[in-house]
Amino acid sequence: MDFTCKLDIQYTFFTIDNIKVKDDGSGYDKLVECGQNYFDNHALPLSKIPGVQVARDLFRQLKIDPTRHRPSSEALLRRAMKKKGFYSINTVVDICNWCALDFLLPNGVYDLEKIHGDIVLREGLPGETYIGLNNKRINLAGRFCLADEKGPFGSPITDSKRTCVDLNTSKVGVIIYAPHYFDSDKLEDLETIMTARIKKSSEV
Repeated sequence: MDFTCKLDIQYTFFTIDNIKVKDDGSGYDKLVECGQNYFDNHALPLSKIPGVQVARDLFRQLKIDPTRHRPSSEALLRRAMKKKGFYSINTVVDICNWCALDFLLPNGVYDLEKIHGDIVLREGLPGETYIGLNNKRINLAGRFCLADEKGPFGSPITDSKRTCVDLNTSKVGVIIYAPHYFDSDKLEDLETIMTARIKKSSEV
């Protein structure tokens, strides 16, 4: 499986094998703890919280208005700061949400067994859509997306149901997005942290 990018942004894409997806709440607990830390140490507006503008810059580079379509990381932060709570899906998804909130950068996690052929990071074509994890049809024409041979399956707003991680997933592909000026060494460090967190969640 090859991965190519046709956009001028920073990203890291990596795979993790032999994982065990669980629903024990351990990843969710870390997400809640991270959200509480933001609530305790920061105040509204969100724009004043360090890191928020970085994800907004990413969206502007992708020609997405961050005031209309918020980065997934900012959406989580908004829930934390307004004490709206989070949804728990499974350990891997919850940990990826924790990382998105912790790093304040959008990410995506996908079941590699559900991906067909090579992956490309590109602009959506006319008429391209998918059913998102929010059960809404997402229009991708002219917008940034991840796609395989079957078409788009991911974006930094919301991913598709087609490639979602579930309790039967054993191998995942993960992406972290950042604007073009983001430090590449720091991005590698975030990959290392995220990999360790996902692997730890698979331990018995």
